[in-house]
Amino acid sequence: MGRRHLSLTTTLGIATVIAATLLLRGSDDAVATHERPKSRMDTTVLDYNQPVLPEGTPRTRSAEEGSADLGLKPTVPTYDGSGRIWARTYLPDTRIFPEPHPAIMILHGGGGMNGGYLEFARWWRDQGYVSIVVDSFGSRGIAENWLTYNQFGANMRSADAVATARYLRGLPGIDAKRIYMSGGSQGGWTVLRTLTAGTPWNDEAISLIAAGVAWYPVCDRAEPGSVPLGPFTRPVLFLQGTGDTATPPEKCADIASGPNVRNIVFPDATHAFDFRAPPRTHAFWGYPERYDALATARARAEALAWTETNRSP
Repeated sequence: MGRRHLSLTTTLGIATVIAATLLLRGSDDAVATHERPKSRMDTTVLDYNQPVLPEGTPRTRSAEEGSADLGLKPTVPTYDGSGRIWARTYLPDTRIFPEPHPAIMILHGGGGMNGGYLEFARWWRDQGYVSIVVDSFGSRGIAENWLTYNQFGANMRSADAVATARYLRGLPGIDAKRIYMSGGSQGGWTVLRTLTAGTPWNDEAISLIAAGVAWYPVCDRAEPGSVPLGPFTRPVLFLQGTGDTATPPEKCADIASGPNVRNIVFPDATHAFDFRAPPRTHAFWGYPERYDALATARARAEALAWTETNRSP
């Protein structure tokens, strides 16, 4: 999907991003009349250590999460150790699932955090996994980047994933050979980017993460200026739908057919087909989103089979 890239410097930092976000999201009219950004991916690798909000500062809530308290807290040390990322961890019942437990991180999309990610994390907990939901955007004072497309949606997301894998490995009762990552849309792109060979963090990712699950991911490999994705250094499962006009499966065709990859495409499933919400058309991008109970059940079964099959050496 296309997004506007804001030119930011480290000296401007978070304040500039917040100001830009408020400017672009200031009113419904502003969103409705804003020119659609051209598709572009940030190719830099020097911007992944983005600072989180100072300790004691509330995280920024996304427009999608409503008024409910999601129970996130500053939890995961950042990649460079300068702060903590807001997250929520779920632990399985040890009376049913004895230690050591596998673990999985849940990564949000470009719209930021919402309660659907917590529901998914609870599902993984009920399968015997330690699961953690990570809020990369709210931890840094922004609500989203599907509209502003700032650098906080680029390599920073992968650095957060590696930092979360470190955190999970450090928890008691974790099976170090069974730490996984799962994300949808931009979160799915984060899975692909994290496990792509040759990135600054890939050696560590190889040592920490057993496999990934990419739900309707942003691929955009062939577009000018896009971040090259793949080949992958850990097994990756693609879960996509033929009804997805936001991140069409055909854009992932070249990288979803290589080694270490399984690609499953569900008939008629749209973007975000696994989120329990009334059908809608995205207010800005215009693509459909429709919950598909059958595709969700099948996709979750495939994701569980993938994590049960793939372990670190």
